[in-house]
Amino acid sequence: MLARATAATLAACLAAVLVGAAEPPHLEAKAPKAAVSVGDRVNVQVTAVGDVGAMWGELSVDPSQQWAVVDGPRTVAAADPPAWTVDLAPLATGTLALPEMSVSVRGADGAPRLAALVERPEVTVASVLPPGQDPKPAGLRAPIGVHGLPWEWILPGLLAALPIIGGAVWALRRRRPSSHSGRTQLAPLAELETEVTRLVKMLGDVPSTVTCDRMATALRRYLERRSGEPALEMTSFELRLAARRLSWPEPVQRTIQGVMAVADGIRFGRRQSSAEDLRRALRETLELGRALEAHLVVPEEAAS
Repeated sequence: MLARATAATLAACLAAVLVGAAEPPHLEAKAPKAAVSVGDRVNVQVTAVGDVGAMWGELSVDPSQQWAVVDGPRTVAAADPPAWTVDLAPLATGTLALPEMSVSVRGADGAPRLAALVERPEVTVASVLPPGQDPKPAGLRAPIGVHGLPWEWILPGLLAALPIIGGAVWALRRRRPSSHSGRTQLAPLAELETEVTRLVKMLGDVPSTVTCDRMATALRRYLERRSGEPALEMTSFELRLAARRLSWPEPVQRTIQGVMAVADGIRFGRRQSSAEDLRRALRETLELGRALEAHLVVPEEAAS
């Protein structure tokens, strides 16, 4: 009787292992079921499932227009199978599905594949306004009158004076060279270094939101000047897509995500930050620029 019970137990364990090994690798996420408000921090737990004995990489979160990455992803120590936690902040109201998440996994055959969420849990997000309140926009000011000046003659008069003004400006430039004639625009990396140095000196003297705005603008301007992409008009998610499409090094892509996550978390997610957090983000911004510069210089030298 004991031998039969032992054999049945071993068979059940073997069947469980075989089922787990046959199950394709994917991710499962858990989010709080209670309703939250716009900007609240939402802690999400992500667990790897399937492909027993596989080697799992780092979790990647694709922010959308509805979510900002506030902190993470962070690897859960000693978790088997692997697990991660990430803090998100909703940027819209309603029932929002979590953003897409993925991780690279290498199975026993050595071939890499991408594991993603099979289901994206939904979170109910409420407005920060008290229930029942419907704010109304302020009324328009009264139109400005036309008393005192013949406005209908101003535009024709300006059009008639434009050639005279243009000729006067041209004559002045011919006689006295502009004081800016010898000034040259800084190179993209030099401009980024100058702005980051200025922001580091301003830490503690201006609000953290101002520092984050200028840091994000400086990074976007550098990426736009260096790549030709309209980075100043892109969202954080679009920046990551552009970096992936341009095949920039993986550390550069991760740093872009990390720096923009800090900026978005402070500006939109009401995340509390210290001067040291901002100093670290500024340092990573500068390191990102130097790493991308080193990556792009080699193709340019080869083309020349």
